[in-house]
Amino acid sequence: MRLRLWGAALVSACAVGLSTMTAGAVVAAPPSDEPIALYRDSTIIGGVPTFGGISGLDRTGNGTYVLISTDVGRFGPARTYNATIPFTSNLGFTGGGRVTGGGTVFAPYNLPILPGGAQFEGIRRLGGGYVVASGGANQFVRVTGPIGNHVRDLPLPSAYRVTGKSGLNGQRGLTGVAVSPGDRISAITAGGLKQDRRTSARLITWAGRNTSEYVYRTDGDKVAADVLAVNNTDYLVLERGNGRAARIYWTTTRGATAVSGKKELSGKEKVMPKKRVFSTAPLTRLATGNMSGLAWGNWLPATPSRGYRARILYIVTNDMFAGPTRVHGLEFHLPIR
Repeated sequence: MRLRLWGAALVSACAVGLSTMTAGAVVAAPPSDEPIALYRDSTIIGGVPTFGGISGLDRTGNGTYVLISTDVGRFGPARTYNATIPFTSNLGFTGGGRVTGGGTVFAPYNLPILPGGAQFEGIRRLGGGYVVASGGANQFVRVTGPIGNHVRDLPLPSAYRVTGKSGLNGQRGLTGVAVSPGDRISAITAGGLKQDRRTSARLITWAGRNTSEYVYRTDGDKVAADVLAVNNTDYLVLERGNGRAARIYWTTTRGATAVSGKKELSGKEKVMPKKRVFSTAPLTRLATGNMSGLAWGNWLPATPSRGYRARILYIVTNDMFAGPTRVHGLEFHLPIR
C-alpha cells in the first residue's frame, strides 16, 4: 500500500528524540520505510467542572482544538469544547491542555437535544463549521454551523436502518467521522451491523449525492474507535478492546470491494487492507486511559534525508468522568516515495 499525503507545507530539518518502548524511555528513531507512529509524550486537559466524557477531537489551528463530549444530560447538554494543547517538536508537551471556550450541538430546527437524544462519538472541522457523529440509541451524522446550529443530517443507507434483526447495532454503531480533501465526509462503525459479522465494520463516504461503502475488518478482540483521513483513499483507524489496549492501523479503500447499498455482507468481500502502525502493548508504564479519538497536530520540521515526513498525531481518552482526560502525542512518519 502506497501512502499519498495531503496537508500543511514542511519547514527546515531538525532531529528529535522518540520514546518507542516504555513511557519516559527516549531513543533515536530509525529511518521509516513504512508509515509508523512512535510515542512521544502525554498530558492532561482539565480545569472545567463539566469537562469530561471526551470522545473526539480535531485540529482547528496551530495548537488549537475542538473536542466533543459523549455526555448528554448527566453534567450538561450536548456540548463541544475549544482548547489549546501546547506541544513543541523538541520538548513535547510544555504543559496541560487548557479549555478556552465551548458550545453546544443542536437538533433539527435548532432545538436543544434532550437527555439521551445523542451519544456523540466524533467531531471534525468542516469548512466554517463541523461534522459530528452520534452512536448509541440515536445514531446520525450531522453537519453543523460554527455555533453548533443544525445544517443537515447526512442520509444513511437503508441497511443501517434499525429493525429487530438488522441495522446499526448499539455500541457497535457509528463511532467516528473523517473529512478528506474536497470536504468529503466519511464515517465508520465500531463493528458490524446486526446482519453482518461482529468484526465487519463499515466505512461510508458521502461525495455529492452519492455514497460509497467498504468493509473494514477489526481485530477479533477490538472495535473501531475513530477514523482519521490521510487523503481521499487512505485512513488511520484507532482500535481499542479489553484492558484498554489500543492499536492504530493505516488502511485504504484501494483494492477493497465496494459494498455500497448492500443490505447484508456475504463475508466474501475483499476488505480494506490494513497495516498496524502503533500499539500500546510495548508501553508498559503508560497510563493509556480509554483511547477514543484521533487528530492531526502540526507537521514537524522536515528531515528529507531520512526518507520520511513527520507529523504529530494525538489520541484523546474518554474515562466518562471517572478519571482525567488524557492526550497522548505520537510522532507519525509518512514515507517520501
